Amino acid sequence: MNSFNWINYNNNIQLLRKINNHNKKNKFNLIEEGIYNHIRDIFCLTIISINKKNKQKIRVLDYGSNKIVYANLLNKINIKDFEFYIYDPFTQHNYKKKKNFVVFKNEKILKLSWDIINFGSSLQYLKDLNILKKINLKNSKKILITHTPFSMKKNYVSRQLNNKNLYQSIHSYKNLIYLMKKNNFELIFKSRNADKNIASKKKFETYSLNLLFSKKI
Repeated sequence: MNSFNWINYNNNIQLLRKINNHNKKNKFNLIEEGIYNHIRDIFCLTIISINKKNKQKIRVLDYGSNKIVYANLLNKINIKDFEFYIYDPFTQHNYKKKKNFVVFKNEKILKLSWDIINFGSSLQYLKDLNILKKINLKNSKKILITHTPFSMKKNYVSRQLNNKNLYQSIHSYKNLIYLMKKNNFELIFKSRNADKNIASKKKFETYSLNLLFSKKI
């Protein structure tokens, strides 16, 4: 149904170089457009909140992300204590590692043990939320969802307003909460983003949300 070129989107070399060059020459991060500074900060604060014994690295699964997200973290936090696994189903590599970053498309790797799982504006491109069954949630302490539209009513499919080649599966907020509770996660933080490019805002009461879930002890 979608004819969008995710390979080109996930490999925006020009933007990646711009961010890298800025961070090499400056003490503070490049200011990104729109809500992205806000989103990146939520992500940073979430991952640094995790404490791990025995000086082991914190393993982060980033579902459906790309390298651009991480290029602008270097002047925000110390990333040496983390292992970032970026699941990109459109990458040319089954598994590619560079320093503490891994890009992969082999779904078997989703079954590794994760400390944090991040869905950064990706769930709306999945037909349903059963993807959680493919991911090992057993040892995960937190699940973060950012910049993602949710319906306060029912699930529905809509064209993305800023790109007609993209369709979004807008999931029910109520169904998500139920699914998280079923997996022993509770909602500990929620915030709303600007409504720009949100489909069916009135008909299905849809909001762009940031949601942080924590494993119940």
